[in-house]
Amino acid sequence: GQNKAYDEMINEEEEASKADIDSLCSAIMRYKPDENKNVSVKNLVSWKLLKQTGSILHPSAAFNLLTCNTEYFAKIQCALFKGTEKVDFLDRKEFGGPLYEQIENACVFVMQHINKGAQIDGLVRQDRYELPLAAVRELIVNAVLHRNYLLHSSIQVSLFDDRLELLVPGGLYDGLTKEEMLSGYSSIRNRLLADTFLRIGIVEKWGTGIKRVFKECDAYGIERPEYTVEN
Repeated sequence: GQNKAYDEMINEEEEASKADIDSLCSAIMRYKPDENKNVSVKNLVSWKLLKQTGSILHPSAAFNLLTCNTEYFAKIQCALFKGTEKVDFLDRKEFGGPLYEQIENACVFVMQHINKGAQIDGLVRQDRYELPLAAVRELIVNAVLHRNYLLHSSIQVSLFDDRLELLVPGGLYDGLTKEEMLSGYSSIRNRLLADTFLRIGIVEKWGTGIKRVFKECDAYGIERPEYTVEN
């Protein structure tokens, strides 16, 4: 009714801690140091990640997700299965904490559990994973960015003998259709997260993620991923 995304909601009952503020400022500067040399509280307030009332700084839901992350289901569950069904676990991990750390940890999990070979280009030997890592990372970023954080379920990244599968809580947002999504249109559910990811370079620009995934898969000579949408 307020035309606000969930991640824009301010928790008026809480005060953001200095440790969380310093941690997020440092992370933003670390990801894109050339453009974010001196990120401060003023920046976080102007970006609406914090709301200042007198001397008190209240956190937005996005600030919480990017720092201490007290949301129980705002996690990524990763699993390696034997065979092609969710029956026998070979390895599994659950990653909480700041969303940007979850993305990196999930990418490392996938990288550790897919095969790696070598490709010879002239005299140069190059390591080659069986899946394009840039596409894998893009898929995980999109899952974190577009999921519905009000649902009581986590993102699941599952590796099988024959595929990588991601389950993302929440259907498409604001009337967006699957066909529109695949053609590059974007409807942002978590606007502050999208702005922050764009600002620190985790995403390049809105609505280009799926096209980049398709481009990486085409260049790698593998099939493009299949998307299933359930409301």
